Amino acid sequence: MTLIKSLLLGSAAGVVAVSAAQAADLPTRKGPVAAEYVRICSITVAGAPVVGFVLPGSDTCLKISGYITGQIEGGNLKDARHINYVAVRGGTVLRSHSNNVQFNDGTRGRPSFGFTTRYNLTLDAVSNTAYGPLVMHGEYQFNHGEGFDNTGRGGSDGGLNRAYVTWAGLTAGKIDSFFSFTGGGLGWANFFSPDRKGFNQPDVLAYTASFGGGFSATLSAESPAWLEDQGGVVTQNVAGNPFLGSATRDGMRFPDIVGALDVKQAWGAAHVGGVAHNVRATSTFNGTNLDTWGWAVDAGVSFNIPNMAGSVIGLTGAWSRNAIIYSGLVDGMWGEEGAVNGNGQAMAVADAYSNNNRGWAVPEAWSVTGWAQFAVNPQVTLGVEGSYGELRWHNTDALTPLSDSKSFLVGGVAHYDPVKNLDFEFELLYQNTQTARPTSIRGPWDGKADGFAARFEVTRSF
Repeated sequence: MTLIKSLLLGSAAGVVAVSAAQAADLPTRKGPVAAEYVRICSITVAGAPVVGFVLPGSDTCLKISGYITGQIEGGNLKDARHINYVAVRGGTVLRSHSNNVQFNDGTRGRPSFGFTTRYNLTLDAVSNTAYGPLVMHGEYQFNHGEGFDNTGRGGSDGGLNRAYVTWAGLTAGKIDSFFSFTGGGLGWANFFSPDRKGFNQPDVLAYTASFGGGFSATLSAESPAWLEDQGGVVTQNVAGNPFLGSATRDGMRFPDIVGALDVKQAWGAAHVGGVAHNVRATSTFNGTNLDTWGWAVDAGVSFNIPNMAGSVIGLTGAWSRNAIIYSGLVDGMWGEEGAVNGNGQAMAVADAYSNNNRGWAVPEAWSVTGWAQFAVNPQVTLGVEGSYGELRWHNTDALTPLSDSKSFLVGGVAHYDPVKNLDFEFELLYQNTQTARPTSIRGPWDGKADGFAARFEVTRSF
């Protein structure tokens, strides 16, 4: 009996061993791997939530956004100015023309309508720290345009619109200037504003101290504001201004130093900003050097209209001396310096001008702007805006070809948003400019310029 039990137990053990050996040769089946789900995140930055998704393996919340805008624009055209004049300096004829400098073939050489397409891609990366949100923001814009008033200037371009880092009050990178209260206007074209917000943003290193209750103060070093391609000290001639440039800009020695005080509360916002702007130039007439400081101030206030969410009314104004861009006049309409669509003479805008007497003419300019925007319902928003400004030149001599100017513009903007993230916009803006006759100009003079621009655009954002 004992022998039989031993045989049975031995047989069972052998069967188990063989089964185990066979099982070891078979593929192993494991349970499914846990799915990696996208986690939604929301971090508040400057009072507004940044909603995105968490980057795997990090605590960073990434938001991807942007928009595409397609538009058609048009404006009135008049015959180019047929002005016979001679500018004389020291007995030498500087320039003599019988037509507008830029458009000497009249209106036939200028388009009266055009197209613009823009693609904007934006990335925000935000994470919480013990000292507040650490923010990275970047925007890249691609433009293409043809014809009248286009952004692409007859072709395509792509550029960095904004790119900056903020943390614990520190700001570094390409961002809106802390000098300006508002941007260019309610629509695509601009009212009088020392913009540098949404267009021509500076490179910045700044610190903002927050005091609670919506109050803050900022000290900022910013890349200098110069007239595009004109060195900042040369009388602008891009829009058909017949005046000669008098100087070339010398190397940059100082940034523009900006200080600002702001308050943002439920009722609205208020702002006061100031800037010191270094001007260094060498005269092309007599070789004299200029090294001086320009100044400007900007102040504004806006009020949220009660019981009308999204509705606001505002007023802003700026004054400048030897810092022409900060006056707001340069940016009006489409930056034509008053020669709207080339209709007439442009304002003589510059940071300084070299006189024949070895002195330097000094520009003083100011502007004031008001606007109102009303949200009629969730789909319809209407806006109106208006600006007025003046430019005065001081310390000129009898041969300085500079004009004092005054200009105003008015406009309106209408938005229709039939569904979320889709906007139809119509905009109409009119500008009128008058430039005084320079003492050095002989012959007929017509310093009047006026014109309008209208555009219809479709924007899809995400």
